[in-house]
This record gives sequence, C-alpha cells and structure tokens, in this order.
Amino acid sequence: MESIEMGKGNQEPITIQPNSQRFKAQISDAEAENYGKVEYLDGVRRVVIQQRLSLIEAFTDFDRRNKYDMWDADTGETLFFGHENEIGSRCQGYCIRGCFAGHREAEIPLQMAVNDVNEAYGGKGMYHLSKARAVGLQPCECECVASCHRCFHGCGGLCPRDACCGTCWMEKGLAHLSTYFKGNETHKIQQRDGGCGKASFFITDEVSKRVVFEIVKEEFCTSAICCNDVPYPIFDASGSQVGSITKYWAGGKTGCSACWQEANNASTHVISFPPTASHTEKLAIIGQAILIDYTYYQRKDDNNGGQ
Repeated sequence: MESIEMGKGNQEPITIQPNSQRFKAQISDAEAENYGKVEYLDGVRRVVIQQRLSLIEAFTDFDRRNKYDMWDADTGETLFFGHENEIGSRCQGYCIRGCFAGHREAEIPLQMAVNDVNEAYGGKGMYHLSKARAVGLQPCECECVASCHRCFHGCGGLCPRDACCGTCWMEKGLAHLSTYFKGNETHKIQQRDGGCGKASFFITDEVSKRVVFEIVKEEFCTSAICCNDVPYPIFDASGSQVGSITKYWAGGKTGCSACWQEANNASTHVISFPPTASHTEKLAIIGQAILIDYTYYQRKDDNNGGQ
C-alpha cells in the first residue's frame, strides 16, 4: 500500500490504494445485539471514494455508468463498491447520460462484498443512493439559469441528441439525492443557491426533518485547475466546521497520468467524518460526496479542469 500526503500538508496521510479483496467484515444481527448495535460504518474516520476510469469513455463520446470504489483511508479495507444501475434499455440509458450528464437520475446500490447482488430490502440492498434528475447549479450561475435549464429539458420537449425521444422532465428544485438504509430513506441531500452558484448543500434527517449538516464553500471555483485539492467544509447545526469532503487532485497521481485521470471523469474524494456522526449520517455524507461528483465533475468537454 502507498501512503501519500493529500494536498499541501492540510490533511493526514491517506492510503490511496484499497485492498480490493478485503472488504470490511460485516456484523451479524446477533453480534450487533451483543455489541450494542454496532453498525458497519462505526469506527470509520475517513473514507476515500474513487470513480473508476473508463477507457471506453475516455476515448469515445460514450458516457458509461459510473462505478465507485470506497475504502477506509486508515486501514485500506474496502467498504463499498457502487455501480450506477442501468436506466431502462441500454439505448435509453445512453441517451439520458448523454443528454443530461451530471443532471441525470441515478440509482446506486452499495455492495459490501464481491458479487453482492443486493436483492434484499426491495432489491436495493442494505445501502442505497438515489439521485433525482434535477439541475445542478454550477459556479457563476443562479437559480434563474437553472430555471432556463428546466424549461429547455422539460417544456422544450426533446433532448439535444438524436438518440433521445420523448419529453425529458426535470424534477423541481436543484440537485438532490436520498440515502437509504435497509430500505428506509434516512437522509436527503439538497443543493441550494449559495449566490452566483457558490457551492452550498444541506443534509436533512428524514425522520426528525431537521438539518444535521451543511456544506458551504466560500470560494466560487470548484475546479482543480492548478493541480490543487478542492475542499468542501462540513458544518454542524451550530455553524462549527466538523469535517470535510475534499476533491483530491488525481487521487494522488502525478505527471501525465494525473492529467489523464482528471480529464476523464475519474475524480477522487476524501471524506473526514464529523467525530459525532452516526452510522446513517456517515452514509448521508458519502451520498453528499457522490452528489458533489455528479454536480461539478461529470462534464467531460467543458474544460473545467476538475473532472
């Protein structure tokens, strides 16, 4: 395993290579009872989320389904493998990915073992992320621009690609994603207009209906155009910073391989969880990192340098 300093001394070293054959051991219901309801993510301080680089996507205009490896940054144990489900037929899925890029809907079950089929809990598995088809506000945009996007994709009728047919409706509100644990929705992550598209999100507990965390980035730029990391601070309800989600430049790679990684939608994010975050709150923060990835880093041909 290789340990690399993330950024310029602003983080602890992280282990960038997961042990893909060693998933974190799952706890049985009986063990959970004996240990006082210990859950899978309990004790995990930091997580690395890395989108797999697709060579087909890199060399063609064919936008493939996203695949994510997620592992414990301290132990190297693989936590989850997330694979975006196909939407309808392959042609329909390709059309939606091509038309909407990061605005698209996505269902992402999180596997906890090799060949985990996720048949339990309504076919979604124990852990599941569900992203709506909604406009993700970009830097230097405003709610007005988002309304124009919705008008074009919804009321305007057809998608801009010839392969698309029918009306392509967008949900109300900006980009949002829900997290599910054992078939129940636990949290909703919602983007809001932070002013000229400044990155701003909030995480709501769907049981208590209260905001538990906010993610606010004061700087406008979300691109890693200078080979730098891009931090997204996590604030609690009192306004104190308690953690972070960092867009980690090229996953620690350097030189040409780093530029290749960044130019082809293969971002790496590192999460430092709030010390008091519960099991399902950690799942919600993982969902937040995925929503950030779709919102800011899934546009291949816009030269934003941060993909």
